[in-house]
Amino acid sequence: MGLSDLHLKVKMDKPRDVINEICMEAVDYGKDHGLFVAFSAEDATRTELPKLLEVYKMAQDHKADRIHIADTTGSINPYAMQYLVRNIRKEIDVEIALHCHNDFGFAVANSIAGLFEGASAISTTVNGIGERAGNASLEELVMALKLLYNKDLGFKTEVISELSHIVSKYSKIPVPDSKAIVGNNVFRHESGIHVDAIVKDPFTYEPFLPEMIGTKRQIVLGKHSGKAAIEEKLDSLKIKVDDKKLLEIVKLVKEEREKGFEITNEKFDEILLQANVKR
Repeated sequence: MGLSDLHLKVKMDKPRDVINEICMEAVDYGKDHGLFVAFSAEDATRTELPKLLEVYKMAQDHKADRIHIADTTGSINPYAMQYLVRNIRKEIDVEIALHCHNDFGFAVANSIAGLFEGASAISTTVNGIGERAGNASLEELVMALKLLYNKDLGFKTEVISELSHIVSKYSKIPVPDSKAIVGNNVFRHESGIHVDAIVKDPFTYEPFLPEMIGTKRQIVLGKHSGKAAIEEKLDSLKIKVDDKKLLEIVKLVKEEREKGFEITNEKFDEILLQANVKR
């Protein structure tokens, strides 16, 4: 139920005490029928704290199993979320869950902030899809907790990339190349100095190995490529050349890319022919 003053005025046009009773009747109905009941205060983060606490205490008294804090417009920040959850936790004993929207890009950060103060459940979606800017991203939350906070939730992270592609396919919502964790560019490297370092030690430019989420690193050949990238490509083809020939191939790759050609496998074969290198 929307419980901010704005929602009561625009959507319900009823006094707060009447709305609270409607909510509790719904909670009672669910409990009478043996259900797990979660009471969610929509637009909770724009509802005055005393009004929010009043209805959450009522939900607890009516034996709700969980209360939800819904950040309906994504308008709270992590510090404010910590303050909110901390003060609700002082008054409420039942489980607290968070439902965050990503209008300001804070959905995952707000979710983690709430966990620090006693929340124990998070609403998430794959690829962060949802209304408007979406909701907290499952893959971002899982990987952040696992690698940045040393909290392993037990997910099989090696299927994250596959899951993301399946959801994108059937929802018909493409994943942006720059999307955290599962975006196509996360493990894609072209810059010569980057590739040189990546070949020596992937952690120079990657926070975790791509295999951890079931994907692979991409070494892209283009105008920013250097010797390391070309060597890596030639090694994959089991081709050995001297340093002079290597520099010639690097030059040809850059020239072809400058002409607007993508350096596909077929285009690279043409470059090898041009450089008189046999496969």
